[in-house]
Amino acid sequence: MLSSWIVALARANGCKVHTFCSKLSGNQHTIWNRDIDRMAPPELLGRLEELTGIDAAKIRTFTLAHLAEQIDVDHHANGNATWILPLGVWHRKRLRYGVQFCPMCLGFDKRPYVRRSWRLAYYTECEHHRVLLMDRCQSCGEAFNYFRGELGNRNQIDAAKLNFCVNCGFDLWRAVQQRFEWPDWQLTVAIRTLQFMTDFGWATLDNRTFTPAYELLLVIRQLIRVMSSGSRGGQLYDTVAMHLWPEGYQVLSERGKEYERRGVIERHRLFGMAVWLLMDWPGRFELAFHSAHIRRYSLTRDMKVVPAWYAEQCAKVWQL
Repeated sequence: MLSSWIVALARANGCKVHTFCSKLSGNQHTIWNRDIDRMAPPELLGRLEELTGIDAAKIRTFTLAHLAEQIDVDHHANGNATWILPLGVWHRKRLRYGVQFCPMCLGFDKRPYVRRSWRLAYYTECEHHRVLLMDRCQSCGEAFNYFRGELGNRNQIDAAKLNFCVNCGFDLWRAVQQRFEWPDWQLTVAIRTLQFMTDFGWATLDNRTFTPAYELLLVIRQLIRVMSSGSRGGQLYDTVAMHLWPEGYQVLSERGKEYERRGVIERHRLFGMAVWLLMDWPGRFELAFHSAHIRRYSLTRDMKVVPAWYAEQCAKVWQL
């Protein structure tokens, strides 16, 4: 991710991160007082190109703007964006848990760095180590503020590696790791495949191909919105959960809360439940719809674009 690379450049050049950024863009253009991975002004990319010899177009692929294009979501430099975790920027502090991390990746990396995918709300499990990502220090509960390593110590240049919490010094690699087990392996494979589909222009589910892939993401997001709502449509969550975990299931911590503001485990669970609804299509979808007794308009409400295959099935299921 761009901000992680800037931190690495500062350390490689023997500078404090803030000093390096001041020399990079001047005091008039602050970097850490904003979500630089989303904003990434062209003048900053041009300056990095000038100093590193790497093409600005290549550097832009480190940003969240480029990632948003890959999953075709509305991206705004300011405000919230679908599927992108918010940082809650306040001066140089981060009030929200907007950057996830895999403790094993940080521990095994020779030079730990922050992956761009760690800002994706639905990317909740490490594709390499199969453990759930974390979004805060397990010792002190602080957000993963990797760029503040030497901040506050005028004489310190070399900060600890990124796997150490900048607030309490806890080695994030030593955190107790969690794994999430789904009821069957088909669902597990489907969820893992879809979490990594940002690398492709298409996606597959149950031998169905979705081109472009973002159409599937649109429907998944809508089903998550319905399941987590505080209205009647929220009964869909209970219906799906009872099918997946008949012996007892975990209720949502809060109804009506935006997906990107939820914790890792809840985001992981909601995404997987939406995928489950779309498997064995349209049988599960129809069964869950009628079992939950939800209204038809909930299935497409507030969707700016409704994929044809989804709209057609919503119309059919209402007539059954």
